[in-house]
Order: sequence, then C-alpha cells, then structure tokens
Amino acid sequence: MGRSFDEFVFAATSCRPYAYQELLSQEPLPQLLRAPTGCGKTVAAVLPWMWRLLEHPDEAVRRSTPQWLVYVLPLRSLVEQTADQVRKWIGASQPGGAHGPGVGLHVLLGGAERSDDDWQLQPSRPAIFVGTQDMVLSRLLMRGYAEARASWPLSFGLLHGGAQFVFDETQLMGPALETSAQLQGLRNALGAFGRSSSMWMSATLDDVRLRTPDHPPVTRVLDAVHDPRLKVPGPLPQDAELQRRLAAVRTVHRVDMPADSGSYPKAMAAELLRRHRPGTRTIAIINQVERAQRTREALAKALAGAPEAPEVVLIHSRYRPPEREAVMRRLTVPGPRGQIVVATQVLEAGVDLSSTVLVTEAAPWSSIVQRAGRVNRGGEAEDALLLWVRPPGKDCAPYEAADVDQAIEALVGLEGMAVTSQMLQGAGVAEQTPVYPVLRRRDLLQLFDTMPDLAGSDIDVSRWIRDGDDASVSVAWRSWSGDGPAEDEPFPKREELCPVPRGQVIKAVKDHPGKWWVFDQVQGGCRHLGVADLRAGMVVLADAAVGCYDPELGWDANQRTPVVPVPVRGVAAESVGSDHASCSGRWIGLVQHLDDVERDIRAVAAELAEAGVVVPDDLTEAAACAGRYHDLGKAHHVFQATMAAEYSEGQAPPGHGPWAKSERAVGRHSRRFFRHELVSALALAHPRVELLHGDPYADLITYLAAAHHGKVRVSVRSMPGEAERAVPQVLGVEPGDRFGPVELPGGRRVPEIVLEPGVLFLGGEGDGSPSWSERVLRLRDDPALGPFRLALLEALVRVADRRVSRSYRAPDSPGIGPQDHELSAQAGLSPAASPSAVATQEPLWA
Repeated sequence: MGRSFDEFVFAATSCRPYAYQELLSQEPLPQLLRAPTGCGKTVAAVLPWMWRLLEHPDEAVRRSTPQWLVYVLPLRSLVEQTADQVRKWIGASQPGGAHGPGVGLHVLLGGAERSDDDWQLQPSRPAIFVGTQDMVLSRLLMRGYAEARASWPLSFGLLHGGAQFVFDETQLMGPALETSAQLQGLRNALGAFGRSSSMWMSATLDDVRLRTPDHPPVTRVLDAVHDPRLKVPGPLPQDAELQRRLAAVRTVHRVDMPADSGSYPKAMAAELLRRHRPGTRTIAIINQVERAQRTREALAKALAGAPEAPEVVLIHSRYRPPEREAVMRRLTVPGPRGQIVVATQVLEAGVDLSSTVLVTEAAPWSSIVQRAGRVNRGGEAEDALLLWVRPPGKDCAPYEAADVDQAIEALVGLEGMAVTSQMLQGAGVAEQTPVYPVLRRRDLLQLFDTMPDLAGSDIDVSRWIRDGDDASVSVAWRSWSGDGPAEDEPFPKREELCPVPRGQVIKAVKDHPGKWWVFDQVQGGCRHLGVADLRAGMVVLADAAVGCYDPELGWDANQRTPVVPVPVRGVAAESVGSDHASCSGRWIGLVQHLDDVERDIRAVAAELAEAGVVVPDDLTEAAACAGRYHDLGKAHHVFQATMAAEYSEGQAPPGHGPWAKSERAVGRHSRRFFRHELVSALALAHPRVELLHGDPYADLITYLAAAHHGKVRVSVRSMPGEAERAVPQVLGVEPGDRFGPVELPGGRRVPEIVLEPGVLFLGGEGDGSPSWSERVLRLRDDPALGPFRLALLEALVRVADRRVSRSYRAPDSPGIGPQDHELSAQAGLSPAASPSAVATQEPLWA
C-alpha cells in the first residue's frame, strides 16, 4: 500500500503539506494556481503530481497522470536552485534518488553534455524537467536554443508527446506566457498521442492573457489562500506557519537618490551600508545588470580595508554556470558581519531568500509585490524595511515608464505603513496590458521545416519567447594556439556558456572585430561571426583575449582582462555531412542493424503505451517498417568506401558487408555532404523497388526513414557548391548513381537501380506525382497525424536507432556507463563482448 500524500510530502521535505497542497493532490493540477510569494509553490507544482503518478491508491489516477513534468522558469538563475531542491525531494522520497528506478531529473540547458540524451533514450521513464522559458519553449517551437539543429525535431516530438507543463513566475515571462497558452491550445486542436496539460502559477497573473486564438479562457483555478474548499473541514496545523508568512509585515519608506547615473552607484552603496544591520542580510534589487555591477564595485571600494566588513554578493543572469553556482553557494545564513546582496530581477522569483532590509528600485507593481516577498519572508523580523528609490535619470528600462510611475504613486501612498504581501497584491495598481506577437497555427506549421534558408538563416522564434531587448545568445570563451578555432573544434559544454543580450554581443563584435566565431552547421567547422549572423539562442565562441567577462562581475563589456576559459573536452560540432554515429567500436552488418532497430521500435512503442502515450498499432507498424529500411542507403558505394578507408592492408573489415557500423571512427565522405538517409528515401520511392508497393503508409515510412538523423526532412536541396559541379549533387547524391543490389531481412531484396535525386523536386517519372516536400507537408497536415503525432513517430524511429547503436559499444568505451547496458537489455540486445577502439568524441546530432 502506498503512502498518503501527507506521508509522501513529509518524507520528501520533512514538513507537512499545506491545505491547498493537499487539495492539489486530490485532482489533476488546475490550469491556474494563485499563490502569494512564500507559499510553497514549488512543492505544489511537483509533489502532488509525483504522488499521483507513483503512489495514488487508484490505479486509474496513476495511469492517467502524465509521465513527465516540465517545470518552466523565466530566469536561468532559478533553474539550478529549483533543480537542486527537486533533486533532494526525489532522493528523500524514492529509493535510488534521482538516478533510481522511479522519477528522473533533467535540466534543460544549452551546451553539449554526455548525459543530455539520456531522457531521449528512455522516453517512457517518469521524469521531471527543469528549464528556462528560452530553453523549453524554443524546443517546443522546434528551434532549440543552444541545441544542435538535427536534435530540434527529436525534442519537439518527445516534449509534445505527453507532459504536464508548469509555468512559474508568470509576471516575468513576457510573450512566452501567451505562447505557452497557445501551444497548449494547439496540442488540443491538432492532437497528440499522449496527454498534455498546463498549469500557470502566479500571485498577480491576469488570466485574460491566457486566452489566445487557440486556447479558451481558463476554468480550473485554485486560490491557495481563498479557495472555499480550503475551509472544510478546517485548516491543517501546519497552516499556522503559512498564516505567519502571510501576516509578515515590512514598513515602506522612500529613499532619495541622485538622478545622475554617474554618482548613483556610490550613493546606493552608501545607503546600503548605512541601513545594513550586522548579522542580517540586506538586499538591493536593481533593474539593470550594469547598474548592479557598478553598485557592487562601489561597495567593494567603500569596504576596502574595513576589518568588520559585511560580505558582498552580486547576483544576476549573466554568469557562466561555475561562477553562478559559486554565487548561489554564498547565499547561506549570514555570518556575524552579515551580508549585502546586490541583485537584479533574478531574486524576484523562485529564490527562497529573505532579508531584514530590502532596497528596490521602482518597478511595475507585480514586480514590487514579488520583491517585497524577499524581506521578512517568514515573519521572523519585527522591524523589517521595504525601501524604494526612483531609478536614476528616469531610466525605467527594461520596464515601461507608465507602469513604473503607477507603482511610484502607489508606494508614495503607502509611506510609513507596515504592509503584508497580500495587502500589496490586493492594492489594485494598474499595469499596461502588453501586446506581444501571438504564435499562430500557420507559424507552428511553418516551423516544422528545420532546413535553413539559402543564406543559412532560420525563422526567428525569439519574438514568441522574450521581449526584443531580452533575447540572448550564449557565449563561450576559448584560447587557441593558432588564429582561431580548429576545424574539429568541440562544441561548448554548458559550463562554458554565458547568456548575454544579443544587443551587447553585437556591440562587442563591432568593438573586437575578427575575435568572434560561430559554428557553421552546413559546411562544418567555424567561421567568423558577423553582426547579421546573430540570432537568439545562438552559441558563439569568443577569443579569451577580448575579455568582456569577470568571475565576480559576470559578463561586462568594459572588462579587458583576458578570460580564463573553462577546461573542455567537448563533443565534435556537427554539420550536414558528418556521420560520427557510424562508429560503434565493432563491426555491425547492415542486415543485423536494420533488424535490431525494427525490433526496438516496437519495444519503445510498447513502453510508451505503458506510460500513457499510445501510438496506434498501424502507425507503430509503419514506424517499425521505417526502421527496417532506415539505413538502406548505407549500402551506397560512397558510404561503404568511407567505412573501409581508415584501414591499411591486413586491417580490412571482417567480410564484404555492407556494413552499418565500423570499429573505428570514420573520416569525411568523399562527397562532402553525402547523406545515406537520402539514398534510403530515393531507393524506397524508386519504381523498381517493390518494398512498399501497395502500402497505404508508403509516404510516411519513406519520410521516417529519411528523417532518422534530423537532416533530411521537409525541404531538401543542394548544399553550397553542389549544384555548380559538372555533375550536380543533392546532399552528395549524383544523378545516375548506381545502387544495389542489397539483400535485406526477411528475404527482401533491392535490385540494382539508378538514383535520380531530381524526383525530389519534380515528382516521379514526370507523371505529375507530388514532389518530396509536397508529400511531407501532406503528412504534416493530415488530421490523423498533424505535426505533433508525426514528430513523435519521427522520434520513435530515432530513439530506437540510438538505443540500438549505443548497445553495440564496448563496455570500456569512453563515456559509456551502466545506463547504456540497461538500454541494451531494453532493446533485447547484447552489449559488445570485448573492448575495441572507438571514437573519442560523441555525436552531437546523431
């Protein structure tokens, strides 16, 4: 018999749940949770869902609860803290912790990590994902920030396949709020294989913003304080603590500061030192990172040489992860001298931090309410102060001046008053209703095509995720012995990446020309970054000599000291023509691999069905058929020549092949952009190949086979230089290429044929049949499929292919751990029996 919800929460947190949290455990999560700051929203978002999934006494409830919880936060600085808290709860409440057999935990951030694809390889395992709105929504829009292009469809398909989304601190989300609602409406309208729902949490959200063209008004709302269902049978004993938090007061006072921005930081530092109380924490929340940095520098200068100086901590969003983690570790219980924290909006939400004195710049009222929750948070101080100042020079950025003026007027009216968070929340201060671009159905459908345009650019999704001024790119600093990155420069790991506003990177590129690079996902390698190249979510390399970063201050364009790079041993960046996944540490024949993948597709589908994501039998069989033929194109002479090219005489492959996987890392193909999966699609569609003749799902099977690396999908065209050749190529395939014969599983056979890539654009045999893109778009727009179901079928094939490929690797291969052999067992395969040489770099796109 499972534990009660009360017992489950106590095991996880050592505290009893509040009454509203208990109520959340009794029914599916609402669409909107109204909860004041400090009321335990993180517990409310995670533990009721987790208990209903794992330990609810009713099996029907357990089976109807989505297997995945995706927790979305507006700021990156909140992600690590939330993930750490969730990790502790998982560890305390289930055997084996976050790595045990129960619920897993994954942090969605940018960069290349060996464990990043673990969740993709086990899509049926219950899991909690924590990420920023940038990282989550960009993946839900098939344009994953700081994610390899070929991974975009995989993340899209799996995350839309069936999940409970939770959006926290909605007052900071900007256009992402409407986008999140619209995506939920589109999932409902276009259909998905699994159950998906969304909950938004805030103390101040106007639910009118959740009404979008495809998302109707919310009807399921729970108020953590005033919901009438909380009055019966009466408050729980532990709710006395909640009432104490709600009754906590802080006294409002105005502080005058110089209007001159040059003298403002010094004056702010002096005010903080004057107000600070030894042994306590004082917090300053400043609206702009640059102003916060200058205030921190002024504090350091004022305290230089002082024997009893309080600790000074600066926190904002523009740090690399190692420095940010170091900052967060310093936010512990203040010592005898106390602590002064200088912060930006990152402290508005999620961070469980309190102070006895808080100084805030005037901001929109919803932000003032959140900031007030960071002073006397638990009601422990009797004389807590909420001090406010007008930003210098009437510089209200990043906010609208009208909203800041409304908040100032309200704060003036509260001068000298002791206020609670609920009093502030109920003050009724008006804010402008922002007008943001709304994601439309046609926009989502257009995003299904992941091929860049002829200039190498993509549809910019940032307008649906962040305000224009907030859109950021990720910067990594490197030092090179030559003039720049190597041809096989590793893709940055997440420890290297610092989020920086796009506008500031543009300025830095102009100030330091020739010192910035971007990965070329078409040609491979790196190229110099131009201002026109910059788009939100991009990963940029900077020469460490340019500076622009300080471990204490974070990103700071004024810094000229060379940056100390984070040591890296990253993964090779991918391009259209790379094929790293074809190394498995031992030779694997094509027939064996095709048979293994076909079998594992059915296994993955069965696992997903147990998790509530049910793919109908006919579509499962279509996907399995795609697995049977997905690597058919590896029998092409270009691919087979590449497999054997690295071997000298006496080291040849153990037979004639055709081979699907090699013992060693393979080099470049003789045709730079060659894609074997395009050959697979051309062969399956060839009139002399009868493998799919009469099959009603022939187009779907062909598409799934072509798309299994994420590089041959909707639009297919020649890469730079291919069309100009004497014999033009399309992704390395030439008209007149001879292919076959190929013997396949089950006695099937492909005869010798001549490949004609021109049919991709003109249709087949000049008979008016649709082109490749037209066929794929028909699948996308088929009501029985739609973009979400089609992407999940695509993911089904790719997951099985990855699982099977990983299972072949030798036990002592670099980066291979116990989870790989667990996956081998799931796939019904045997791990490699003996060690072999393998590639030292893992595939990023495969």
